[in-house]
Order: sequence, then C-alpha cells, then structure tokens
Amino acid sequence: MHIGTVEGRVSRGQAIRLEGGLFGPDFLELLKSGDAPGQKPQDFGIEGRPLLEEIAATYRDAKRYWESFRSGMERLSEDDIGTTLTRERWMIPFFSLLGYHLERNPRAYVIDGQSFAISHRAGENDDAPPVHIAGFRQPLDRRPERGVPRLSPHSLVQEYLNRTEHPWGLVTNGLRLRLLRKSPLVRTHAYVEFDLEAIFEEERFRDFEVLYRLLHRTRLPRGLDDAHECWLERYYLEAIEQGTRARDRLRDSVVEALRILGNGFLKHPKNADLRKRALQEKDSYAHKFYQELLRLVYRFLFLLVAEERGLLGGSDLYREHYSISRLRRLADHRRAYTDHEDLWHSLRILWYLLRDSSPKVGGKPLASLLDLPVLDGELFQGLELENWHLANRDLLTAIWHLSYYQDERGTIRRVNYAYLDVEELGSVYESLLDYQPVIVKENGFPKFKFAEGTERKSTGSYYTPRELVAELVKSALEPVLEERLAEAKRLASSEWRIVTAEAQRGPRKKEYVRRIISRLGRLAAGHGASRTSLRADQGVPEGRAVRDGLPNPPGSQLGPGQHSGGMGQGADDGVPPIPPGGHGELEGVGDPSAPEPARRLGIGGGNPSTSRFGRNPEPPTPCPPAQPSEEEIAAL
Repeated sequence: MHIGTVEGRVSRGQAIRLEGGLFGPDFLELLKSGDAPGQKPQDFGIEGRPLLEEIAATYRDAKRYWESFRSGMERLSEDDIGTTLTRERWMIPFFSLLGYHLERNPRAYVIDGQSFAISHRAGENDDAPPVHIAGFRQPLDRRPERGVPRLSPHSLVQEYLNRTEHPWGLVTNGLRLRLLRKSPLVRTHAYVEFDLEAIFEEERFRDFEVLYRLLHRTRLPRGLDDAHECWLERYYLEAIEQGTRARDRLRDSVVEALRILGNGFLKHPKNADLRKRALQEKDSYAHKFYQELLRLVYRFLFLLVAEERGLLGGSDLYREHYSISRLRRLADHRRAYTDHEDLWHSLRILWYLLRDSSPKVGGKPLASLLDLPVLDGELFQGLELENWHLANRDLLTAIWHLSYYQDERGTIRRVNYAYLDVEELGSVYESLLDYQPVIVKENGFPKFKFAEGTERKSTGSYYTPRELVAELVKSALEPVLEERLAEAKRLASSEWRIVTAEAQRGPRKKEYVRRIISRLGRLAAGHGASRTSLRADQGVPEGRAVRDGLPNPPGSQLGPGQHSGGMGQGADDGVPPIPPGGHGELEGVGDPSAPEPARRLGIGGGNPSTSRFGRNPEPPTPCPPAQPSEEEIAAL
C-alpha cells in the first residue's frame, strides 16, 4: 500500500536522492560496501556484534514503528496536518533507534531579529545539531498554509545553519528525511534525502543500510566544539577532493572526445570537401573547426545531464531511438562500433527537432512527436558539421570517453551526470583554454590535434571555487544592501510621520497624501543617480517628527504662527507652517542646490528668498497638481 501524500515520489523510484553535490553516488556505494572509513562496529558504539546484524535488527524495529504510524495516518482527520502524530508515534522513536536522544526546544531561536522555530535538537546540550520535525502533510519545500510561518521546513533549517556555526542539521516530515549542511549559496539546495515511505513500504533494506551508516548519531557532531572533526565533516571534505579529481578526469575525457570526433569527421570517405578545406586553410580553419566540435560535445553533456535528471521528458520512442542515453548504452557493446552512420543521422534529426519551433503537426512543433520541448538558445543552432558524415565507430568511441573516466588508482568509473554540477561543466570549459587546436598534414591527410595553448594566461581565465566567490559577493554586496535598506527605512519613517500629521489638516488632505506618495516614488526611482543622499538629522530626537503638531514649549521665542514641531530647542524662527493656499509640498527634496541643513531634512529650496529657513519666507508658487485616480481616492 502507498500512502497518498502531498509530495510526489522521488523520480524513477529511487529511495535516496542526492541534490547539489553534497556527496557523490560513488561515496554511497562505498558506504554500502562498508569500505568507507568509520564503518566498524566500535565506530557506532557497538560491541560484540557485527554491524550488519545491528542494522538489520534496527530495521525490523523501525518497520514496526512505521506500521503504527501508517495506521495513525489513515485514521487522522483531513484537517489535521499530523505534526503530533509524526513526532510522537514515528520520528522520535525512529531517531532513538539511531542513537538520538532528541530534546524539544522550549522556544524558537532568535538570530539577528529573525525567529527560527526548530522543533528539536540532537542532544541535551544547547549546541547540539538542529533536528526539525514537521507534520506528514507538510511538504518540506513549501511554506505552511496555516499560521504565520515565513519559511518552508527545509528553508527554515537551511537558513538557521547558514546564520549560525552549526554545520549539519536534519529536517523531516516523517515521509522524507533530509541531511543538510551549511551552504554559502542562497538559491542552490544541497542535501541527501531518504524516502522513508519507499524504504519501509517497499522493504528496501539496502537503502536503509545507507541511511544508518550515514545518519547514525555517531556521524553528527556532539556540539560545536567537535563539528570540524565529526564523521560527516570528514566524508564531506573527502567528497570535495573526489569531486576535484573527477572534474580533472572529465576534462581529460572531453579533450579526448574532441580529438576523436575531429579526426572522425576528417577521415570519413564522404567528407572530401572538408579535408580539402582543412589542408588549404590549416591554422585559420583549425579554430573554427574546434568551435564547432566544442559546441557538439556540449550538446552531448547538456543532454546527458538533462536525461539522467529526468528534466527533458521524452517518450519511449525518444529514449529508445534518439536519446544520448541510448548511445551511452550502445557504447558498452563492441558490436555497435561499425562503419555505418545511422547513429549520427539520428542525432541530426534530434538537433533539428530541438531548435525548430514552427508548428507542423496539429499546431505543434515536430518535437512534440517525441514529447520533447523546443530548446531556445544558441546551443542547438545549426552547425556546419551537421552536413558532414561520421561513422558509428567514432561517435560511440567519443561517447564512451564522455561516459567513463579513470581515477588515480587506474579504476574505470562511470560519470554520473545526474549529480554533475554546472560548476564542473564550467570548469571543464575553462580548462580547455590550456589547449590550442591545430590541423597538421600526416601522410597526405589532415589530422586534428591539440597543442599547448596560451589563451588562459592571456585572458586571466582561472577556476575560482564557489566558496571564494560566495565570500566575495557577501563582503562586497551585503554592506551596500544593508546601507540602502537602512536609508530607505529612515526615509520612509520621516516622510510618513509628516504624512500622518499633515493628512489631518484641511479638505485637501487626500491631494497632499497623493503628492507625498508620488514624491517618495520619485525619490526611490532616482536614488543613487544625481540625487542628494537623505540622511537622518542629528538634531531630531529618535522617535520624534520634524513637524508633529506638538505645542511649543513654554517660554519659547517662536511666533504664534510657528512651532518647533519636535525639533528640540527652537532655532532661528522655527519651522513656519504650511502657507495658506499652498499645497503643503516639501520643496527642494533631493535638490543639490538646497542648503545643507535643508537637504538633510528633505525641505527647503535652493533660493534663499523662498527658503523656509529664511527670515521672511514667501509662499511658494503653487503648481497645478496631477489629478489622483478614483482608485487612489478610494484607497485613502
């Protein structure tokens, strides 16, 4: 039986999902085999019993808890999100089987004025890793519909990790369980997810074994003091090193694929015109030839990632006869390495379908026949090499090199494109600047080769780790944003105090408010261009308004038609009232010619004879106000 939930199942029935390159699939295989470091019974606090036997016993106990939880889900009313049921009957007992002693957080954490209602922590100590348990009807990536939560469960834990010194945390809704790590990236998710429903409903013990080996309490830090040396952190650092090695090996594979494809086109018997041009133009043609080959290889890489992640769609007809994954399967069979060119022709058809958006079949593009979208952009635009010929032997050899790489031990490993980050693809392209394409003549025939290049040094193109980029963006951008936001708050606070006071005066209050709103909009639109920066005036006490209608203090020397309006002690003749018949407009806001004190307060024009700080101010010449719309008047 499969419980109907608000979240879809993991694609292709997988019970373990890797997102964002936190760990690689090779590492999970290493965990399953028990060959990863820290996988002995004593590393889990187990004595006198094989680890696999302990995992099997834990799985049986957890399955009984799951069955009780499933029974409770079936009887729970539809309007109950299931938080208490999920926590008390299922997740707290489940975590206890993995060595956790969860402590309920009595109140939300408050960091930089933001509230983080993390439900539990993984120990009695206050600095134990965060563990957040939501109800089973609450999707992990969606903000709750009830109450006033500002974040989804996943984002709640992720932002908490990013704002604190905690490197690791867990979040679950009873159906999904995710391991999260602190990340400098805002929009990119990085986590390992276990589909608990699939693990226990479909009896996937091998997947539970990975869960146990990765999420047992002994894997996480006890607190902040040992966070840098816990097993999860060691695994993570090892994954980074493996990723670096895999990236370097992928670069070598791409270079080899380019060389094989280039020579495959040059030596095909039907490409005589290509050979003639290559021999005649050589150096001048080598770069153009290389750019076309590079575009072709990046089409392969793009489709390999999109197909393995299930992003492209496609019908069974596409997968069996046109997909790159099909070529990847054929590359494992030597009998497919023939001199025919049918595989290349199928790719030419695919390129055409992916770029042709003109409707031809029932008002839809031809790509719809294969359940494919038409892809915009330059990647699939027409290439000259699409008119040439390529044997299956050369095409599949290139695909094989893109599918496998050799690690430092000489072991052949398969590239898992489902977990290949865009960062890896970018670094491969950057590293290709080390090579200079050349065409040489050997035995009367042109041959495509690579020589050492200088473009990387001449352009200063070098790979920059994402952590460094994120830190540079943070240090350069965040102070500017904070300054702008603080200034906007001061501006809004000052202007709206004036609006609140002046809107109560006279029959033209709606027009006054409309003009103030318009002025604020112009200030916001022009800020940072040629406007004068509006700063808080030091003479105005915090919380007081420039003109708030308060009576003058006893003994002041201000005239009966003037008032200090919260400006502290009277200065000069105070602030005159809005002239009769005037519109109450604040002249000179943002005017560079206005006197400095006036610019600070956002009032006063640049002409001393009409300045409100002058001895004998004259009423400003009124300008015809724009008529407010009926919607604006109704809103007021």
